[in-house]
Amino acid sequence: MSEAGRGRGRPPVSSREEVEAVAIGLFLEHGYAATSLAAITAASGVSRTTFFRYFPSKSWIIWSAFEEHTGRLRRLLADAGTGTAERVAEPVMTVVRACVVESLRASVDDRGIWMKRFVILDESLELRAEESAQWIGWAEAVAEYVAARLDAGKDDLVPASVGGAVQAAFLATLRGWKTSPAPAPELLRGLDEALATLCEVLQGWIDREGEDREGEDREGKGRGSGPASPA
Repeated sequence: MSEAGRGRGRPPVSSREEVEAVAIGLFLEHGYAATSLAAITAASGVSRTTFFRYFPSKSWIIWSAFEEHTGRLRRLLADAGTGTAERVAEPVMTVVRACVVESLRASVDDRGIWMKRFVILDESLELRAEESAQWIGWAEAVAEYVAARLDAGKDDLVPASVGGAVQAAFLATLRGWKTSPAPAPELLRGLDEALATLCEVLQGWIDREGEDREGEDREGKGRGSGPASPA
């Protein structure tokens, strides 16, 4: 049946964002697995053709914004690495902390859709496999920036550990928000404070690793410039 010929019932929604909001409401009410594509299109008053014009799959209603968020984090970190000399000279974890908070600030919305989406992905077993891959990608975004600053590989001990630690703290903070009535600005301040202590500890580790490498380099140069052996 065409959208024009649906007759009585819910008026058709007119945008991708409105279809998304209807779908998320259904997921929260009935569960992700129990909500069919047919239920979403019926509640939205749109055809399957229109739905697939907005989303390639049901799961993309959840993952599209998450991928946008991770992509934004990557861009913020990349811009920080190629910005002014003052910004590039900032401690690694100061930049990471600022970019993580700013990326989330740009994602959250007044309607609370972003956090509702997080509740769904965090509590739906059907999304668990994809969720793991998404969080790995998020942690890699941080690890890649740290690696670039340290002239290391993203899978080296320090970059990979920092990426995993910041991701774990970010996820734990989001889980703590799920039932919080606090407005977004207050929650963002809470995230910044939660990351502050962790980033201070991680920066201390990064600094000590750097000092150790410099010491090893000096020792190597000293051995290389020692007196020549007698003939």
